[in-house]
Amino acid sequence: MTPFLTALFVFASLSSQSAVNGFTLELIHPHSPENPFRYLSESRFGWIREAYNHTLTRAASFKSGRGAARSAKFATDLKQAGGSYAMKYSVGTPPFETYGIADTGSVITWTQCRPCNDCFPQESPVFNPKNSKSYRVATCDSDECALFSSPYPFPTCSDDNTCQYTVSYGDKSKTVGDLAIDTLTFGGASFKNIVFGCGHHNNGTFSNETSGIVGLGRSDISIINQLHKEIEGKFAYCLGGDQDSKSHISFGAKAAVGGPGAVKTQMFESKNQPEFYWLYLEGVSVGGKKALPGAKKTTLPPSEGNIIIDSGTTLTMIPSDMFESLVTELKGSIDATPVDDPAGVFGLCYATRDAVRVLDIVAHFAGGADVKLSPKGTFLEVEEGVTCLTIIPDTNIGISIFGNLSEIDYLVGYDLEEETLSFKPADCSKF
Repeated sequence: MTPFLTALFVFASLSSQSAVNGFTLELIHPHSPENPFRYLSESRFGWIREAYNHTLTRAASFKSGRGAARSAKFATDLKQAGGSYAMKYSVGTPPFETYGIADTGSVITWTQCRPCNDCFPQESPVFNPKNSKSYRVATCDSDECALFSSPYPFPTCSDDNTCQYTVSYGDKSKTVGDLAIDTLTFGGASFKNIVFGCGHHNNGTFSNETSGIVGLGRSDISIINQLHKEIEGKFAYCLGGDQDSKSHISFGAKAAVGGPGAVKTQMFESKNQPEFYWLYLEGVSVGGKKALPGAKKTTLPPSEGNIIIDSGTTLTMIPSDMFESLVTELKGSIDATPVDDPAGVFGLCYATRDAVRVLDIVAHFAGGADVKLSPKGTFLEVEEGVTCLTIIPDTNIGISIFGNLSEIDYLVGYDLEEETLSFKPADCSKF
């Protein structure tokens, strides 16, 4: 544990007894009318096209973050397409309700704040720090400001000694504001002295329903690490596969994943990209026959994993040669008419409006953690009468991501004390 994180535990304090036993919040499905980040398109297939572009942009941004000479670029794309699960929480005293994208690939939590002199339009009310009795800014010589320098090397200092942050995204979007400290409330659990970004200058490709993100990644400044002691380093989410199904995220004792059907694999922390949750993917199989090529040819050593699990990325991206082997196995098992994707982006498509019948597709992670992918997320209709495989190759990018479509109908548990990740098939509506 870093000195900065230890210091932060002194600042943060629990103001709700409900958090002692863990707490659970609802996640809002990407296509639910309640989701403020839903992708509004004239075409009902627009979201999956946008999700494809978003996945490529995000992967390229993850890749560019490698190396010792790190910039202040934050590896994500806030436009987020139609594949983002929204999380409701509150800021300040009294609590001001807002929404953020629940994102394990992001570390800083931020929201738009007044005054917003150079901000994107936001349909819902914007947080005004002056209305919060518990709000304060971090000073340049504070431990909180030093905390921000853990993932980002260059926080700046204003004339009044306020610590300011700048985060640039892969799609040229940017948020700039004050590093602030306030009470954040998740469900019935309130936590004092949480560090977050109060964005006063935010521009780029953000939608007018966007207010910010909730950073669930690795880093001293992420919500997960700021609340590490209170939640015992545990959180878990269950993502429903359609807009009418329930999705949830739990923290602390309520995030324990075990029992019949649960499998566990090791998480890795990359020394070059420590903000992400890395796993080791051994291969993907169709009906029990593995598509192994590519898994062991990664440039990353096994001790650092070879695929990032990321709730903020929609599609799953795997090594190109593993993808080709997967496609070969699928072609031999699907009884439908193959067609080309009209947009030329998805590599395996069929002429059908119905669900493609396919043998079980299983992702095999280190330690015997075999995860059968839900049919709800593996083949989707991308145009009228054209259904395509949503797993894509990492061609010309060279980084693999296990996206949220592959996590549908699973309880996915992160244990940062044990450095393990668990999968358990689940009916997300029953939590």
